[in-house]
Amino acid sequence: MMMKNCMDINECEHNSLLCRGGDCVNAESNFECDCPLGHELSSLHEDCVDINECSLSDNMCRSGKCVNMIGLYQCTCNPGYQATPDRQSCMDVDECMIMNGDCDTQCSNSESSYECNCSEGYTLMPDMRTCADIDECENNPGICDGGRCGTNIPGVYHCLSYDGLMASVDMKTDVDVNECDIDSNICMFGECENTKGSFICHGQLGYSGKKGTVGCADVDECDIGVHNCNMHTSCLNIQGNFKCSCRKGWVGNGFKCVDLDECSNGSHQCNINAQCVNTTDSYHSTCFGGFTGDNFSCLDVDECAENINLCENGQCLNIPVTYNCECEMGFTPGSDCKSCQGKPILKLNWLQ
Repeated sequence: MMMKNCMDINECEHNSLLCRGGDCVNAESNFECDCPLGHELSSLHEDCVDINECSLSDNMCRSGKCVNMIGLYQCTCNPGYQATPDRQSCMDVDECMIMNGDCDTQCSNSESSYECNCSEGYTLMPDMRTCADIDECENNPGICDGGRCGTNIPGVYHCLSYDGLMASVDMKTDVDVNECDIDSNICMFGECENTKGSFICHGQLGYSGKKGTVGCADVDECDIGVHNCNMHTSCLNIQGNFKCSCRKGWVGNGFKCVDLDECSNGSHQCNINAQCVNTTDSYHSTCFGGFTGDNFSCLDVDECAENINLCENGQCLNIPVTYNCECEMGFTPGSDCKSCQGKPILKLNWLQ
């Protein structure tokens, strides 16, 4: 009987296309692909494919752009950054280390950029590199805090003082003179507040002062509208204060006014034959029915004279406010005495 032996097949030798992009390693009854750095096995496990590192994370190549390459990746950096030696990250370029950033004096590095700065008394020119002297006296007339800027030299200026000021030792500012301490009575009817180069009088309640003016003047609260009088009052200014008086048609203390009800308190001038109706800040009159006039003078209406057809079968008699009918024989007054009811009596003619 003849024996048969089985031998392992070296797939790597028989198929040169196996493990493309890597090394084919034969194994017992199989093979394995050994992929280099930056590669991984394909889904069929028969070859090595490149790993796209740029797609693995959004944090690859911060401050730059990730570019995938076979087996690795590199960073293309944004302006102001440069690639690290391995080209797999970006780092800030310190422009100030390169010829001082081409700055005239001071260079300040920042993330992805830099800026040039000037010494005190100088300003940066439009080219953002060179510095020029600032004429403080011309550019900032108030730089001496109330004094006058008199002399400009490169990087420096000097102050000249007047009107309640005196120059400091370095002549770059002015020292105030306290007028309130010099004259305790400088603000009549008020309190003195010292200010730079001057003073202000703060008036007592009802008074006001002006900067640099001696004493305080009465405030016309009524004229400038700072009173608290009621909207239905008249404001009267007095020295240091004001008074409020309720207007006609209103009553109260001037700070609170309510409508005066002339109809209730009897101060109206309506006719006795009229009705008084109160209105806001006034009243009006309306003559009662049966009376006519201008509401302040109401006269009785003579209904009999105005309508001759009243009281048919009777006689119309005018009375205050209304009228009554006096009926002829054979007729009787109606329930309201304003008509005559019944049938006329026929007169028989007995004469033939």
